[in-house]
Amino acid sequence: MTTSRNRSIGIVDGSHAGMVRAAAGEFKGLPGKDVDVTIPLRYDAGMRLRYRLPCVMTFIVAGIAAAEPNVPAGLPVFKHHSIVLDYKDLKYNPCNDVIIPSVIRTEHLDKPLGRYYLYYAPHNAPGGICLAYADRLEGPWKEYEANPIIRKDWPPHYSVSHVSGPEAVWVEEEHELFLYYHGENNVTRLASSVDGVHFQYERVAITAAMFDRSIEASYARVFRYTLPGRDNRWIMLLMGNCQGTRNIYLAWSKDGRTWEPRREPLLTPPPGTSQVAQAWYLPWQGKQYLIYHAHEARDKTYASLHISEVDPAFEHTRHLGVFCDRRSFSPDNVAQMSPCFIAEGNRLYLFTNVGPRLNQKIALAIAEIP
Repeated sequence: MTTSRNRSIGIVDGSHAGMVRAAAGEFKGLPGKDVDVTIPLRYDAGMRLRYRLPCVMTFIVAGIAAAEPNVPAGLPVFKHHSIVLDYKDLKYNPCNDVIIPSVIRTEHLDKPLGRYYLYYAPHNAPGGICLAYADRLEGPWKEYEANPIIRKDWPPHYSVSHVSGPEAVWVEEEHELFLYYHGENNVTRLASSVDGVHFQYERVAITAAMFDRSIEASYARVFRYTLPGRDNRWIMLLMGNCQGTRNIYLAWSKDGRTWEPRREPLLTPPPGTSQVAQAWYLPWQGKQYLIYHAHEARDKTYASLHISEVDPAFEHTRHLGVFCDRRSFSPDNVAQMSPCFIAEGNRLYLFTNVGPRLNQKIALAIAEIP
């Protein structure tokens, strides 16, 4: 359910921490939530704590091993656990497709339905921002009975063909959940909530016109991180489309509402790929990484998770290779996309959407952290 409100709020600091779901708890070996380079444990509470942790996934089925990831040593090793959300089981299923998982803890929300919320959406029209809830990250996940919670028509604010790409972040200073989503593809919007179910429209956060030669500004992820020499609390990693090539762009903000862009791409498709999207910021053992999905140049049907190192100023990236091969889910899987991490205890959970593009399900992989 959605309502309307026009007011200005200063966001919390946090990658998903303040706005975040920064984590209520810290993961061993990860920076704390008050450190500029935090690992969001989107991980959890404030942020998904998204405190990003790098991941390596291995999986063997019927004696066939997935391609070895080409990533730095010492990262968590993920194993496929299950499909946690299948469109076939959903009451609201306009497109036979569910994508873009955004998982948060609900401890700060009013009257939560479960310990965790998972926001998701179909890709195509009419889309719709949807909610599932569970008491365990492994599930079972239950569909909210009145999905979608945000629709493509929200008078008097907008009427578009679809809305998709949810990104939820708890903002501690404001005691609110901020939810970013796009609709159309050239606009990223912001809504807020105190219970994670009923939202109030806030504003347009980002538009394609803020970036050079881009006609899209969508699939945003938001993290708490202060850029050297800037008075910001948050960074946004989003997808833009420059003359048919989808790149990762950067914007920064002090309050999570008003954003300043870097007009040129931060990350372009690495060798052998043609498009990139859904970047996740992951600080790890003194270095900083971006995890994102990239489509293969030979056939864009195929997509795997890749990893690049990024400098503290987010000005330069260096491609390291495949982070999680699409076949780590199953030998015949064609795509693994849209990573979302959250930590719980000594486990790191990785949610992605898998399967053929426009016909995907949400999967879970788990890494044990010593």
